[in-house]
Amino acid sequence: MWITDFTNIASITQNTGDTITQISGTGTFYEFQLIRTSSQHTETVNASLENGTVFYQGECVTFFSKLEQAKRNILKTLAQSQRLAIVVEDNNGDYFYLGQTYGSYVTAGTSVTGLNLGDRNGYNITFGYLEPNPMNQLSGALSTVVSGIVVE
Repeated sequence: MWITDFTNIASITQNTGDTITQISGTGTFYEFQLIRTSSQHTETVNASLENGTVFYQGECVTFFSKLEQAKRNILKTLAQSQRLAIVVEDNNGDYFYLGQTYGSYVTAGTSVTGLNLGDRNGYNITFGYLEPNPMNQLSGALSTVVSGIVVE
């Protein structure tokens, strides 16, 4: 998972099939290594026949392992941001941009210590977005699609 401030994105280039071929801007996409099988993304289409409207609601439920002060401070900053640009990689090695038009944001979070010795310890953070279109796939890895933005 890679996250940057939404205002760092200056432009997005897409091909005729809406696949994202370039993301231009400034700043840094920060990488967060999530433990395999600990997080998931769901996108739901919301359609109203009566109103003639369609929009897409996404939810990315994540787990950041281990309670640590530095991690806490980063997650606190993310939670305070109203608009984030998020790219996720699925289990097939495909990359998707979440919240392309309006940005993503933190909707919920908990810090957990676990009850038993083998229980997980860390932060559960949920990112959400509301968009007029479904998420778009990147044409390759994030590092090959960005221009002017550092990927860490």
